[in-house]
Amino acid sequence: MIFLISLMSFANFVFYPLVIGCIVAFIIESTFRVQKKAPEVLRSMAVRKYFWRQAWLFNIIWFVGYFILLIVNRPGAQQMPDMIWQG
Repeated sequence: MIFLISLMSFANFVFYPLVIGCIVAFIIESTFRVQKKAPEVLRSMAVRKYFWRQAWLFNIIWFVGYFILLIVNRPGAQQMPDMIWQG
């Protein structure tokens, strides 16, 4: 369980810089497209796609860890109290 929490913390730590990097790469790619620089557009597109895939990967890792922790930490069945039927 500690491993899953550590993995989720790392995925959470890495996710936001990847999203910011993807946004910056998109802005740079758009700038190169306006300037019609084909080699730079291809390179910036590759960088943007890399950041996008990595952000999705770490997001999926976080959600899988979260659902595993939900299943593992599910409370057990409660015992029924000893009540006498009053009816």
